[in-house]
Amino acid sequence: MDDFELDREKNKYLIPNIARALKIIEYLAKVKNEASITEISDDFDYPKNSVFRILNTLEYYGYVEETQRKYKATPRLLYLGYAGMRNNGITENSIDIMHSIRDELNETVMLGTLLGNEIVIIEQLPSFQYIKFTTEIGHRVNIHTSAPGKAIAAYLPEMERADLLSHLTFTRFTNGTIPSQSEMNTELEKVKERGFAIDNGEEISEIHCVGAPVFDYRNYPIAAVWCSGPAFRMGEEKQNQFGERIKVYAMQISRRFGYDPGEN
Repeated sequence: MDDFELDREKNKYLIPNIARALKIIEYLAKVKNEASITEISDDFDYPKNSVFRILNTLEYYGYVEETQRKYKATPRLLYLGYAGMRNNGITENSIDIMHSIRDELNETVMLGTLLGNEIVIIEQLPSFQYIKFTTEIGHRVNIHTSAPGKAIAAYLPEMERADLLSHLTFTRFTNGTIPSQSEMNTELEKVKERGFAIDNGEEISEIHCVGAPVFDYRNYPIAAVWCSGPAFRMGEEKQNQFGERIKVYAMQISRRFGYDPGEN
């Protein structure tokens, strides 16, 4: 008996194929970058014909794409997530403060949240500088190489953080990339000590980032706000200065979600 059948015993109104489709979408978005019909069928013990029809439907509506008989999730899922974040008020409650950060620090300011095992960017304000760093809304960044990834991971509940780190692949991009789970844990303790995180060119050597977490009323890190800029403008001294300021601004956003630092 698979999961949706167990669920049906609890709720007779569940629709089996919709349940299967949602599980397949989550599987492609969070567990595997791509998978064949056979792999999905085997992993879920679903009939291949059912998996085939579900994938074709998802492909028709743009939620998955097929290449050489392998299926993967498309950015359309990210835009749905982004819309959901907007509906939850994260962007609306952050945008004016992001403007303040950008006006004070004059580097590109970004807002992102945890999606599976990555950080997805949900808003950005480009710097006024002639040379600046920008990306696209919906772009994903690695947790172990990014300031927002470290900022959020450091404050997750202990068991959730351990589970997250156990599913990370510590791909090496530059000499500064964190290479292992044990070193990641050490870095996250440093993040908690100072209250902000640093990406010292750990995925792109010429780009440095500094960010801090945004909490809700449960003291849970629901997002991170950070600034990104070229390495020649964001050395160690500037990183520490920016970190202290971003930490203050992130706290302002957090208070709008009911966060009370006095409860920590």
